[in-house]
Amino acid sequence: EAPVRNNFPGIKRVLITLDDPKHIANADREGIFMELRLSQLMEYLSQEDEKARDQYTSESKNEEDAHVKTTPSLPETIEESIDHRMETLTMEAHRQSTSSNRRSTVKAPRLSTKQYAMLQEVTKSAFRKLCGEITIIHTIERERIPPWSVTGFYPVGLDLGLIKED
Repeated sequence: EAPVRNNFPGIKRVLITLDDPKHIANADREGIFMELRLSQLMEYLSQEDEKARDQYTSESKNEEDAHVKTTPSLPETIEESIDHRMETLTMEAHRQSTSSNRRSTVKAPRLSTKQYAMLQEVTKSAFRKLCGEITIIHTIERERIPPWSVTGFYPVGLDLGLIKED
């Protein structure tokens, strides 16, 4: 499959790739000024989480707040939410296929779906944290976004409060 090309000549871009050599090799580098890996953004978010937890627990006088140190990191929370969404979509598809008396055609989610959903949600979260705000534009109406597409995982960031809808 041919890589997607930059449709906005003159606009500099940041390239974020999976840590997979094949994904790195096939990425469109036209017009980029910075290249990062998913693992770098995950590390950044984890470090920012750790700083926030340290500050919160050092400022808190309540001993019950000690649990904050053991809560999952933001990348772990994003991954758990993506896993949950994949399970929910699988169950819904299975229910639909069995309720219509058809033989089930539900297939197990592909690993690549999860990887690219992580890439999408971690990137949005990291850049919102870095920049303060980001604007996300979908090129299709929300109602027409296929739930199993990577774009279909956009509610993860909304549900976790990592991005805003407006």
